[in-house]
Amino acid sequence: MQTQAIIKGMAVGAAAGMAGYLISSASKSEKSKLKRRTVKAVHAVGAVMDSIADFMR
Repeated sequence: MQTQAIIKGMAVGAAAGMAGYLISSASKSEKSKLKRRTVKAVHAVGAVMDSIADFMR
């Protein structure tokens, strides 16, 4: 079993769920800001997971 893939999937799923909730409850002007911040957050989570995976090897 690949722990890295499971953890990365859980992190992306949690981020996507949170982003979906925030976007659905936000006003129109807040939606564009949230989308940009969400993209940055997803990239940051991916970088952290890659760093953790490299550390574990």
